[in-house]
Amino acid sequence: MKILIVDNDTDTVTTLKALLLSQEVPFAIDTAYGGQEGLDKMVAHPDYDLVLLDIMMPTISGMDVCQQMMKDYRLREIPVLLMSSALPIPPGEFQESLQKFSPLSVVKGVIEKPFVIGDLLVEINKVARRPL
Repeated sequence: MKILIVDNDTDTVTTLKALLLSQEVPFAIDTAYGGQEGLDKMVAHPDYDLVLLDIMMPTISGMDVCQQMMKDYRLREIPVLLMSSALPIPPGEFQESLQKFSPLSVVKGVIEKPFVIGDLLVEINKVARRPL
């Protein structure tokens, strides 16, 4: 399974990559440290099975990345699992509100940081193009 992690926090990216690579599942992990870098990687290689995308990033937010993905027919097929440090509303309510906005239909789920690896793997399996 090919996953792109997009987060401006290098510690989060490093930790998440190490956690995923330590699993028995054969993950191929690519990383980007900002929204534009993530978009550039997706354009160059639109075969990701999943994008783990931080919501709050400077310059280009996770929501901006999703809006740009919807403009490219190749990218709108890549499922996104949003990562949030702290949401002002419960994640379930946030997910329901996202479903009301068709431009963000690439978003398939939301997880809160810090996350438990088991819970993350369950969410990945739910939303990835090619489940575990």
